[in-house]
Amino acid sequence: MNPVSNPADAAASVALAPKPSIDELLAACEVSSMDGRHREGAEQAEEVLLRPGVTPTEQAYARHLLSLHRLRLGEHEASVKEGLLALEFLTGSGDLVRQSKLHCILALAFTETHLNETALRHAVSALDAARACDSPTLEFWALSRAGMVHEALGDPQYGLELGRQALALARTLDDPEARFAGLNNLGDACLTVARAQLAQGQSASLALQEALALVEESVHMAHEQAHSFWEMIARTNMVSILIVLKRYVEAREHAGLVKGLAQAQSSRYMELGNDAQLAEIVRAEGNLDEATTMMEAQLADPDAEQDPALIIKLHRSLYEMHKECGRFERALAHHEQMDARMLDMTVQTAGLQSQMLINTIEIEHAHHEAERSRIEAQMERIRAEELDHEAHTDPLTRLPNRRALDRELPPLMGDERAKPLCAAMIDLDHFKRVNDEYGHATGDQVLTAMSNLLRAVTRDTDMAVRVGGEEFLLIFAHTSLEQAELVCERLLASVRNYPWETIAPGLTCTVSAGVSQLKPFEVVSEWLARSDGALYEAKRGGRDRVSAAQG
Repeated sequence: MNPVSNPADAAASVALAPKPSIDELLAACEVSSMDGRHREGAEQAEEVLLRPGVTPTEQAYARHLLSLHRLRLGEHEASVKEGLLALEFLTGSGDLVRQSKLHCILALAFTETHLNETALRHAVSALDAARACDSPTLEFWALSRAGMVHEALGDPQYGLELGRQALALARTLDDPEARFAGLNNLGDACLTVARAQLAQGQSASLALQEALALVEESVHMAHEQAHSFWEMIARTNMVSILIVLKRYVEAREHAGLVKGLAQAQSSRYMELGNDAQLAEIVRAEGNLDEATTMMEAQLADPDAEQDPALIIKLHRSLYEMHKECGRFERALAHHEQMDARMLDMTVQTAGLQSQMLINTIEIEHAHHEAERSRIEAQMERIRAEELDHEAHTDPLTRLPNRRALDRELPPLMGDERAKPLCAAMIDLDHFKRVNDEYGHATGDQVLTAMSNLLRAVTRDTDMAVRVGGEEFLLIFAHTSLEQAELVCERLLASVRNYPWETIAPGLTCTVSAGVSQLKPFEVVSEWLARSDGALYEAKRGGRDRVSAAQG
C-alpha cells in the first residue's frame, strides 16, 4: 500500500516542509537565471525582499538578480528601478564585482529602450569597475555591452571592434557562457554591418564570411554543451545569415531544428520568431503567395501581439509583397497598419523612456537628499567639534586652556592612581618687563614661541596648558618626580638658548618651574597648589631654575 495515499496527508506534508532560508532562495534565484527560468527567478527574488530580517546586503543581491530577471522578461522599467536601487547600496559598499554586473544589466535595459547615451554611461562604468577589480570575465561582459551600445548609437564599426576585443578576451577564459556570448554577439554585429553595406550597394562578403564562421562555432559549442537556449539563439542567427547568403536549403534545416527546440522548451516567443523566419525563407525563394499566406496566419495568432516589433515586421513584409504583386489595396492596408503600430510603439517607447528617466531621477534625488542630510549632519558635528575645541583652546597659543584642564585631568588622575603623575607649573620670568619694554605684540610672540617649546618637551600622553597670562602647566603621565625635573631642566635650557633676538633685538627670556608628584587620594587643588608653591620657591631662589615640592 502506498504510504502517502491520502491527498490531504500529502498536502499537509508539503505545508509542514521548512521554508528555504534567504541564502537558499538567493542561490536558487541565481540558478534560475542561469537556466533561463526568469519568471520563477523573479518570484524567488521578490520573496527574499519580503522576508523579515533581510539585511541590506541581501536586499541589494536580491534586487540585482531581480533586475536581471525583469530584463530577460522584457520588463525594462522594473529592471532599471531594481538595478538602480541595488547599485546605490553596492556603490557605498565598494563591491566592484556586483557594480560591474549591474552596470551591464542597466546598459542593456537602456539600450533596449533606445536610451543609448544613458546606456553608454553604464557600459563605461561597468568596464571601469571590471578593470578596477582586475576581473577578465567582468571586463569581457563590459566590452560586449559597450559594443552593443555603440552599434545602437549608429557606430557599428566601433561596436565590431569592441566585440572582437571581447571575444579575444573570452577565448582566454574558462567560461563557456562568455565564449558563447562573445561568438554569438560578434556574429550578429557582423551581420548588421553586412546588411548596412548591402543597403549602400557595397560588397558585404567579408562581413558575411566572418559572421558565418562565428555563428557556426557558436552553434557547434551550444550543441556540445547541450544548452537548448543557446542553440536556439545561435541557429536563429544562422538562419538570418543564410537567408542573406541565399543558402535557403540550409536555412530551412536550421529553422526546423529551432522550431523543434522551441516546442520542446515551450518557448512560444522563439516559435513566433521562427515562424517569421520560415516565411522570410519562402519569400526569399520567390514564393510570394505562400509567404503571404504564412505571414497573414502569423498576424492572426493572438500570441504575436506580445511582440510589437514582430507585428511591425510582418506588416512591412506583407506591404512589400502585396505591392510587388500589384495588390495595392491590400498593400496600402498593411502599410497603414504598420504606420499605426509604429506610432503606438513609438508612443509606448517614449512613455517607457520617460518613466525610466523619472524613476532614475527620483532614485538619484533620494540618494542626493540622503547624501545632503549626511553631509549636513557631518558639518554639524564638525561645527560642534570646532566650537568645543575653541571653548577648550587658548586663542593665542592654541594650547588647551583651563576648561580643557578641568575636563581632562580628572579622568587622567583616575587612570594614573597606580602610576606616577607629575605637574609642573611654568612661569615666564619678568614677563611684565617684556611687555613694557617691547610692547604687547612682542609679548604675544614670546608666548607663542613658548607654547612651541612646551610642545617639544611633551608626549602624546602629556598635557601642556596655558592657565593664564604668562603661566603654563605641564602634566606628565607615567613620570616620576625625578624624571619630571629632568624634563623641566631641558625646557629651561631650550628657553634660555632660544634665539629671542629674532623676535626683538636684545630680547632674552627665561622661565621658572615648580614640580610636584600626585599623592594617593590627593585632590587636584592641593596637588596643583604644591606645584605652585614649588614655583614660588624657584622664583625666590633666583629664577631660571626648577624647584620640586617635597613630601
